[in-house]
Amino acid sequence: MNLRAADLTVFVFVLGVLLSGMWLAQQFGMEWSPTLLAIVAVASAVWTAYYRFGVEPRIDASRGDENARNETGVSDGAGE
Repeated sequence: MNLRAADLTVFVFVLGVLLSGMWLAQQFGMEWSPTLLAIVAVASAVWTAYYRFGVEPRIDASRGDENARNETGVSDGAGE
């Protein structure tokens, strides 16, 4: 798997979300630990892979469908 800048962006976003969740958990008594941080990093990588291989292809397919409709003259009525 070749890594792209977009993959790094998604990873940093997901890592930030999970670290925020860790901070909230800490407010309710859970302590920081290297193990917990490692688990969060792995979970971030899994969510990044899910985005890359599960979500992104659907977004691209949706864009392709939209382009195909516009090329064949089918309109959503927004420009009329």
